[in-house]
Amino acid sequence: MDLKMAGHVAVVCGGSTGIGFATALTFLKEGCSVAICSRSEAKLEKAYKELMDLGYSNVYAESVDMTDEKSVYAFADHVAEKFGTIHYWVNVVGGSMPRALNQASSEDFDRAVAMNFKSAFFGCNAAAKYMKKQCYGAIVNVTSMAHWRPAAGRTLYGANKAALVQLTKGFAAELSPFHIRVNSVSPGLVMSEMSRPFVPEEGTEEFRKFFKEYLIKRPGEAREIGEPIVLLCSPAFGFTTATDIKADGGVDAVYELQWVYENLDILSQ
Repeated sequence: MDLKMAGHVAVVCGGSTGIGFATALTFLKEGCSVAICSRSEAKLEKAYKELMDLGYSNVYAESVDMTDEKSVYAFADHVAEKFGTIHYWVNVVGGSMPRALNQASSEDFDRAVAMNFKSAFFGCNAAAKYMKKQCYGAIVNVTSMAHWRPAAGRTLYGANKAALVQLTKGFAAELSPFHIRVNSVSPGLVMSEMSRPFVPEEGTEEFRKFFKEYLIKRPGEAREIGEPIVLLCSPAFGFTTATDIKADGGVDAVYELQWVYENLDILSQ
């Protein structure tokens, strides 16, 4: 599918693994030049090499601490110096740490805010600096199903992702005079390095129980989030802004899903 993005410049913050890497690869397949960043130099180097081995030379990679405002702005400047400008910017950076609220320290709170909220705030502003000049651009913030369905013991993560959805709408409003669209994508459970140890082996009873509330009975793949992100950035979604797209396998669809399976004889008629 030609999304008419060839020749444009995309930035993926948190682009070295998982959803971020899948997003970067999809942008490249659409003919974009792509800049990726990550705090981990080792993961960044591995991702860069993999993309180069796939035949993509229009890639820029830089180690960046997205929780540091000056570093984020410097990264945006480096991308613009390399490729001329910035058309698309995706904020994937985030992280969840198990912690009961009454056990969370001030440092825990600040870390959760920095990783899941401030990083995107800095990213949106850095991107807007260049998008305003050309009166064109699209930004996507990656949130989580946790913003409407927080996991027990991980409320700080969900609360910050909920705040990010509101921030997305605010940026969408304030950047609309400059023809910049801002949206978010909320993934459900996606198979990754972080989630793999917690997902039961496929085909087992534990696996079935784990995904009993999902309409799609499995974890998502990174590309199944990366591709919608790129689509949101593309002209195909040119009339869409201030919107949160759920890519959650239908986990939030209905109450008492078991009824469906108890009445398959009726539903199959």
